[in-house]
Amino acid sequence: MNLTKLTLNLFGLGYLLFAPVLCAEDASVEYKIKAGYLYNFTKFITWPEERNPTFNICIIGKDPFGSIIDPIEQRTAMDRPIKLVRAEHYDKSLDCQIVFFGHLKELPIIKKAVLTVSDTQDFASLGGMVSFIKKEGRIKLRINLQAIKSSDLEISAKLLEVSELINGNGHD
Repeated sequence: MNLTKLTLNLFGLGYLLFAPVLCAEDASVEYKIKAGYLYNFTKFITWPEERNPTFNICIIGKDPFGSIIDPIEQRTAMDRPIKLVRAEHYDKSLDCQIVFFGHLKELPIIKKAVLTVSDTQDFASLGGMVSFIKKEGRIKLRINLQAIKSSDLEISAKLLEVSELINGNGHD
């Protein structure tokens, strides 16, 4: 699969997943796209085998998604139902596979095998794994390769191809 086709597939899957709730507001569309990415990460990231009955996507701090992301709970990841968990602060007891941080000043210590994601400025530079960035009017991914490599997660080369990489041997 070439780079353009993968990008279209990632965007298309996110768009189709949230098409019933589309509205004209730019912020709303932006967070539908980001919600689609969160779901699609489950297809391009490999987590270690776990016994948890659900695949938990945690939204920590201010929730910019609101009800836009709720349809994701009708999906599965790694043959487990997806569960959204919303909390004010990150706590290791939440048992998250993906953590989206709303606005944060400092990255908390996260256990291994948790994908950390945010749209906070410089999140990946601060040690987070994936940042949503706006570039040329589009939502793009910035991946901290060093942070990914130091976790127990494996990331697909296909996802790396469509991302801007930092802290590692990559490309812009």
